[in-house]
Amino acid sequence: MSRDNVIAVAKYNNYYYVLANLNIENQFNQNYIQNLLNTYLHKSTKNRGKALCIAHDIQKKIDCEYGVIEIDI
Repeated sequence: MSRDNVIAVAKYNNYYYVLANLNIENQFNQNYIQNLLNTYLHKSTKNRGKALCIAHDIQKKIDCEYGVIEIDI
């Protein structure tokens, strides 16, 4: 297991974003994720299922402690 990390599937403006390797204590909050998404560097999809599949594929590679968590922004 890795340190306190999580993979977030964030829903923001009807789009889903996959954010890998966020620290659960410092980076997993609505303000941080919203600021991160406002940089426009992340790809998005309108399909929730596709976003969750991508997140779980990432989880197989990095094996994070808290797994995949969905969050609405």
